[in-house]
Amino acid sequence: MIKEASIFLILSTLKPIGLATAKDVHSREFTSHSNGTVSVMLPGTETIQSLQPVQFCGEFVPLRQSNVTRRWVTVLLQQSRHRDYLIRLRKRAVKFFPVIEPILAKYQIPRDFKYLPLVESDLTGTSTSPKGAGGYWQLMPQTARDFGLIVRSGLDERRDLQKSTMAACRYLRELHHELGSWTLVAAAYNSGVTHVQNRIDQQGIRSYYNLRLHRETSTYLYRVLAYKELLTRPRMYSDMLSPGLLADLTRPLPGERFQPGVMPFVHSSGQPGLEPEPTWGPRSRNLLEETLAQIAGDSEDSGAASDAGSTSMTASPAQTPMAMTALLGLRVLRFRRTRLWQVFLAAKRKIQPLFDWDWV
Repeated sequence: MIKEASIFLILSTLKPIGLATAKDVHSREFTSHSNGTVSVMLPGTETIQSLQPVQFCGEFVPLRQSNVTRRWVTVLLQQSRHRDYLIRLRKRAVKFFPVIEPILAKYQIPRDFKYLPLVESDLTGTSTSPKGAGGYWQLMPQTARDFGLIVRSGLDERRDLQKSTMAACRYLRELHHELGSWTLVAAAYNSGVTHVQNRIDQQGIRSYYNLRLHRETSTYLYRVLAYKELLTRPRMYSDMLSPGLLADLTRPLPGERFQPGVMPFVHSSGQPGLEPEPTWGPRSRNLLEETLAQIAGDSEDSGAASDAGSTSMTASPAQTPMAMTALLGLRVLRFRRTRLWQVFLAAKRKIQPLFDWDWV
């Protein structure tokens, strides 16, 4: 007898972890729990991967629905197969997200939409689709013109990251005004608002996860979420990923503001566009740096100037040798935990840190 809180599927062919196809996912056994998590039995092992709640713009993915969980696991496994591709996207994200995020915040677009260009163009401004969509956000020529971009022979502002992001934000805002749901906005961005609105009218359903859409559109949001999860919470899916891919996704990169961690993000703001999510770019000064600034006699002016980096290492006339010694001595203790320490933490799964490096 199948309980209300559990869904069981029959296991069949088994393949290596991270190399499974969509057909394999249909043969998995998984159990949904009342706390929102879903346990998935991985093929060929006795390991159970616990899928944590996932949300897009504050709206949780209904993982307790078998069809939703099956599709979500399918996309995760498909995306995890492309190791080199994921690493390239992560490096581009470190470079481009600091440009995209402030524009999204300015137009009050939820921050999760920064992952759309990863699906649309691989964060490549020169890409053009067979239908004519181009640039980072893959805007159609007429759509780009409608929202203020110049698209003509010799000048295509869709290839300008800042201008195309502003145009995309205006377009997303208009879609949200028509549809009222950010998940439906993402679907409409992929297939057009007419297609989505027609399907809503025909089926009488306003949930993206239950609407019957074009095949590409029906998996579009899952692909966006897969990039979001794999680039920000890879350890949550450690049993699905190969050790090499997990190491690549958790290795700090130059200019990366945060190390992908294991703790789920708790949405605490009523405005999705202003949510205090860890972001990409230079690290702001933390509490210990503030303390060191006081030891070194740092002034308020230097505190404001160091918003995008660490405290200044330049001595002022008021700084004593003892204060500078303390400053230097404490700062050199910033380090990345060694491989041996990471292995130890991996063995002690319950005490995995949020960051692979920290102050001591």
